[in-house]
Amino acid sequence: MPDPETVEPRDAQLEKLRSSINDLGHEVDSYKARTAAALGGGVFLLLLAAGAAYDLVAHKSASWLMLGVTRDTLAWIAYGLGSCAIILMLLALVRIRRRDVNLDARLDQMEREYAEMLELRDINSRSPSA
Repeated sequence: MPDPETVEPRDAQLEKLRSSINDLGHEVDSYKARTAAALGGGVFLLLLAAGAAYDLVAHKSASWLMLGVTRDTLAWIAYGLGSCAIILMLLALVRIRRRDVNLDARLDQMEREYAEMLELRDINSRSPSA
């Protein structure tokens, strides 16, 4: 039977480490999600701008006129969408470059440490006591 004095601190260490892993994992995932949202929004707006630009170049603005959008207004919409798309994509690229790669390394190290501590706990709980 394992010594209760060593088991409780080890369980407390496991609990603290698991909490730290969850917090750090949430921080990493949140940063990646915001970066992906900026990049996805930029691509979506770029596609909308490209569609509007195609309609302008191909002189297919009749469907826009039915909505009350003139050719000049459509040009402004295309410029605006394109500008927003470029800004969002640049923001995403800056976030990718500015990302702290040490967080990922620290998270991996903490997960390995947690797995080792679990393995040690299982070995100690299975070992026959004298």
